Amino acid sequence: MPTQGKILIVDDVSTHLLLLQTILHDEGYETEITDDPKSVVDLLLKKDFQVILLDIMMPGMDGFQVLEKIKSNEELSCVNVIIISAKTDSWSIKNALDRGAFDYITKPINIQDVRNKVKSAMIESIL
Repeated sequence: MPTQGKILIVDDVSTHLLLLQTILHDEGYETEITDDPKSVVDLLLKKDFQVILLDIMMPGMDGFQVLEKIKSNEELSCVNVIIISAKTDSWSIKNALDRGAFDYITKPINIQDVRNKVKSAMIESIL
């Protein structure tokens, strides 16, 4: 089966990484995972990812800082970033969207929500 697209999943909790990877692999996506937010820009420059699932609360560099680095890089600014976070407050959601996130998913995740939002982000990346 041909891949539906490539997704980078960034979270500092391994169980979250594996859960998201399993969900997306079952949908036919090629996935790569990392728990190191500082490696994201390098990974994106080396490989052709269409979508990133990005946690906010991580040690060393938070998801907002990673999002800013992605969106300020001309080569990467078209990559669709979906924030996945336990932060459910309106400021965090608005802040992520204002900084260029494609969408926002709250934890604990709803599997169908993840599928739908990733599919929308993939379609958008092709257009």
